[in-house]
Amino acid sequence: MIDTFKQHVTPEQFINDGRSFKSGNKSDYISYLEFVKYFSDLTEIKKHNLIIGINFSYGWMPTCFDFRSDNFKDAVDILNRTKQGMVPTVEELMLLKGLFNNSLVGTSKLLHFINPNIIAIWDSRVYRYLTEQEYYEDRKGICEAFLDYLKFCDLLTQPNEYNQIHSFIEGQVGYPMTKLRTAELIMYSKGAKPR
Repeated sequence: MIDTFKQHVTPEQFINDGRSFKSGNKSDYISYLEFVKYFSDLTEIKKHNLIIGINFSYGWMPTCFDFRSDNFKDAVDILNRTKQGMVPTVEELMLLKGLFNNSLVGTSKLLHFINPNIIAIWDSRVYRYLTEQEYYEDRKGICEAFLDYLKFCDLLTQPNEYNQIHSFIEGQVGYPMTKLRTAELIMYSKGAKPR
């Protein structure tokens, strides 16, 4: 899927899109800091934290939340490994997605709040930006595409030129954040459906 992303988003286009970034919903920026702090303050994630975290993650989504399995033990293990710096595998993403309303979008938000250094938020606007296609959860290979997205974000944010874009977006939003977060904000802002 990285080749598809590269066909639709060149490094030059991404940098130019970053230069024209305008901050959006201030409420999201206020809650974002609290969501990240909630998990950074924890030494270990437990079922209690998982339940609170997925519910506040869904505060950023237009759908109601629903647990779709009872595989809390394995999910908590995966979340703790993510907190320690391990990106979940496709199989682990499928397990989490299966628990969390069958939504990779909701799963990605929770994982990002747990470790914003290794996980970027994934949603329909990001997917539209990267592929010029509409997103749907049941698309075959969606978990693989998400992992490719994380690699693509790393590629886009490595050049020295991105440091200026990153600082510019932090200034627009009003606080420090990871490069993965600023990359996702560019994609999110430019991936809106045309009116």
